[in-house]
Amino acid sequence: MNILFGIPKVVIINKMINAFVYVIFYALLYLIGRGIIIFAEDILKIPNISNHKINGFPIRILNPVIALFYIGHLVLISNFFTTGVNNIVYILSLIPLFFNLRKAQIREFNLSISFVRILSLIILSVSSNTISFHQDAASYHLNNQLYIRTEKVVLGLGNVYMRYGYSSLSEYINSFFWFDNNFILLHFVNLVFVSIFYFFLIWCLLESNNFKYQLISVSILIYGLLDNFGIEGGRNGFIDIDTIGKQDNSFAILFFITNFFIVQKLIEKKTLVKRDILFILFLILFSAEIRFFGLVSIFGLLLLIRKDLKIILSKTTLFYFSIGCVWIFKNYLITSCLIYPLTFTCLPSPWFNSYSSNWQSDELRLFHAAYDILHESPITWLFRWNERYLNYYVGINLVVSVILIYFFLSLLIKSKKRFFVSNLNSYFYVTLLLLLWAVSAPSIRFGIGIFLILVMTICLKFDEFRSVRASIAFSNTFLKHTLLFAVIISTPLIRNYSPENYSFKLKVISPPQIEYVLQDNTWGYGVKVIEDPRKELGFCWLNKECTPPPNFIITEKTLLSYRVMILEK
Repeated sequence: MNILFGIPKVVIINKMINAFVYVIFYALLYLIGRGIIIFAEDILKIPNISNHKINGFPIRILNPVIALFYIGHLVLISNFFTTGVNNIVYILSLIPLFFNLRKAQIREFNLSISFVRILSLIILSVSSNTISFHQDAASYHLNNQLYIRTEKVVLGLGNVYMRYGYSSLSEYINSFFWFDNNFILLHFVNLVFVSIFYFFLIWCLLESNNFKYQLISVSILIYGLLDNFGIEGGRNGFIDIDTIGKQDNSFAILFFITNFFIVQKLIEKKTLVKRDILFILFLILFSAEIRFFGLVSIFGLLLLIRKDLKIILSKTTLFYFSIGCVWIFKNYLITSCLIYPLTFTCLPSPWFNSYSSNWQSDELRLFHAAYDILHESPITWLFRWNERYLNYYVGINLVVSVILIYFFLSLLIKSKKRFFVSNLNSYFYVTLLLLLWAVSAPSIRFGIGIFLILVMTICLKFDEFRSVRASIAFSNTFLKHTLLFAVIISTPLIRNYSPENYSFKLKVISPPQIEYVLQDNTWGYGVKVIEDPRKELGFCWLNKECTPPPNFIITEKTLLSYRVMILEK
C-alpha cells in the first residue's frame, strides 16, 4: 500500500529523513558536549563533574548546549586571526568526540524516558517542513555570518550596518553550520534549544521525585497548552520555534533554565555548593553572549552569594572571566563599545561612531515602548505599551493563562502559609527581572524567559494536595504523557503536519538570488528593486558589500592587515 493512516508514504519517508538527520545532529552535539565534560574530568582533574547534579538536575541533559558554547567560541577566537570557520576549527570541534571512548558506558539509561525524548525530537523536527528565513536573516544575520566565515574580524563593522554591532554568539555558532547552499542546520540549532527545554520538563515531570519540580513542569505545560487558545487564536508568550535567523526562543530557554536554578537556590536556603554556582555562572555567560539582557541574571547570582562572595573564587571563574573579556574585546573591535548599544560602555577608537549606539539604543526603546521610569507612571506606560496590538492581545492571553493556572492549582493543592514573607528574595528578584525588561526593550519575544519564570514562581507556594483523588490524578503517568505530548505536538505549526508530496531528500532551505546595484554616493551596493521598495531595500541576503538603508559614507582603511570601516563625520 502507498497510503499509511491516510498519509502518503513518501511524505512519511521525507519527514523521517528530516527527523533522522536532526536526531543524528542532536546526538553528535550531545557527544561533543559529553566529551568536553569527560576532558574536564579526566584531563583537567575536575572530579565527578560528569555525574554532577544541580538542585538534583543532571547537567548531562545540557551537553548539547555545552557543545554549542564550545563551537561558538572556537569560531570566535579563530576570527581574531583568520576566517572564523576553517579546517582547524572543524577538527577542534570534533576532537571532543574521541574523549567519549574513555567512558563509553552511558550511565542511568532509562529505555522508556529515552523513547519519550527521541519521539520528542522527531515531533519537533516536523517543523522543518515549512520553516523559512526570518526577515532579519535577509537584513543582516546571514551577511554577518558571511563576514565571519570568509574573513577575520573587521574593525568598525558596525559602521557598515548598525545591526552588525549586536553580533550575538549565535552568529558565530550558526556560521559554523552552513551546509553548502542549504541552511537547514541553522534551523536544527534553534531546535536544539527547544529540545533542551522539553527535556528539562521531561526530567522534572517523569524522572524527578521532587513534587515541586513536577508541579512546575505541569504548570508550564498547562501554560503551553493555553498558548493555543485565546484572542487571535492564542499566543500567550510561551516558547515557539524561531524562523531561521532569530534566536529569541533560544535565549529565552537559556534564560529560563538559568533563573530556574537561581530562584530554587533563593528558596531552598541551603548551604551553597560551589560547583552549582559556577555552573550557573556558565549559563549566565552563555545567555549574555546570545543577548546582553542575560547579564541581568547577575543580580540573582549576587543575591545568592552576598554572604559568601568567596564561593566564586576559582580557576573556573577565571576561565569564564577570560572568555567574557574575549567577548567584550570582540564587541569593542566591531563597535568601539564594550556592550553595544549601551553608549556609556563605548570607548575611543578610530572607528568610534557615537551616532550608531545612540540611535540604536533610542530606536529599541521607542519601537518596543520601553517604560520611562523617571517620567512616566506604570499605568500610563501600560496603556502606551498596549497600543501595539500584539502586546495587547498577548498580554491579555498571558494574564488570563496565569490566573487560570493559579485557580487550577488552588482547587487541587493547598498553599504554604507565610510563603511570600519567608521568600521575599525570590519575589523581589522576579519583580526586578520584570522591571528591567520593561525599562529596556519590553517586546513580547524578549520577555518569554521571564514569563516562564513568572509561571514557575506562582506555583512554588503550593505544597499539599487537598484530596487523595487530586494526588492520584496528579501522579497518573498517562495524564502526564498526554499533557506533555499535547504541548510538544502543538509547538510546530499545524501546517507542518499536512500531507504533501515531497521528494526523497533532506529539506533544502536556500536564500533567493537577487540583483544588486552599485550605490553612487555611499559605500558598497544596494538591492535592485523589482516590486516593493519598502520590502526589498532592507533585504541584502548574501552580499557583504550590500547595506540596507540608511546608508552612510564609509571610508575603508587598513590597520595591521585588518580592514577598518570608518564612518564619515
